[in-house]
Amino acid sequence: MISSLFNQIFLKNFTSWIKSIVLFVVVSSVGFILRKYVAKTIKNIFSKVGFVLSSEVIVISKNYISFWFFLIALYIAFLIAPLNNINTIVHRLFYGLFVFSVVIFVASILSKLLSRSIPEKIVINIIKFAIIFVGLALILNQFGVKLTPIFAALGVGSLPMAFGLRDTLANFFAGINIIASKQIVRGDYIRVDSTGVEGTIVEINWRTTLVREMSNSVISIPNDKLLSSIVTSFHLNKSGVIAFIKCGVAYGSDLEHVERIAILAMQEIIDKYDDSVKTFTPIVQFTDFADFSINFTLIFKVKSVYKKYFMQSEALKNLYKKFDDEGIKISYPRRVIMFDSK
Repeated sequence: MISSLFNQIFLKNFTSWIKSIVLFVVVSSVGFILRKYVAKTIKNIFSKVGFVLSSEVIVISKNYISFWFFLIALYIAFLIAPLNNINTIVHRLFYGLFVFSVVIFVASILSKLLSRSIPEKIVINIIKFAIIFVGLALILNQFGVKLTPIFAALGVGSLPMAFGLRDTLANFFAGINIIASKQIVRGDYIRVDSTGVEGTIVEINWRTTLVREMSNSVISIPNDKLLSSIVTSFHLNKSGVIAFIKCGVAYGSDLEHVERIAILAMQEIIDKYDDSVKTFTPIVQFTDFADFSINFTLIFKVKSVYKKYFMQSEALKNLYKKFDDEGIKISYPRRVIMFDSK
């Protein structure tokens, strides 16, 4: 029975099977050979409209071109092969695979291209998922699946689902709000007052915002917590970042002399380093009479918050040296103990 079935399927239509196999090998081989030139053509087309494709995009294009040629070769082979009553199934199956692969390809290419102008991944992911959803809708429509009952079922189950995912949805919409406001973006240096986190935003995704601290550790902050917190941004003001040094001198010091030497010490650091804002004149502000010193604050500006602590360190060292050279005493806590002679 098996031998008769084999004879009926294969030997009887031997020529058709040979044609099917040969065409599959030829078409898939041509696709593998031409993928480099087709990818180059795609690159040239994009360059004419002002897009320069990266190496990642070219690799993605080559992989999908090979797959499409393979899929076309397989489809042609099935059509030529002497298989009865499966043409409709094969047509729908290959249509679904081809459309889905094209959708994934377009979504991947767009995400790579948009990542240059849109730094936030959450926006890119929304666009990517929207494209994939449209592709799936087209595939389901080809297979005769109606989307209206699916949407109705999702509508019935959306309320309990919303309660179960309320934290996730809150973070998602908070992330959208953060991105839409554009008050803080990737690369900004911020301080979150409620948590004490201070660092550079490295990513705003669908659930959290990632902040890299000066120690190089990355802190994950839920988007809704970030949105409801008081956030200090050091990038909205483009003119520079204020830095300062607090110090105290002994009672009896000539405050006019102290002010001149402090400004001189700071001006030397400003002239030495390009990280300082040279158009800003250092300021000395005496603040209070403390228990054992007269306190003041030396104020200056730096170009970037990333250089703030380095410039403060250099200024402090130079200020200490200048005070020592001028005989200005930096006061420290002292206690006088009186003994009763009786």
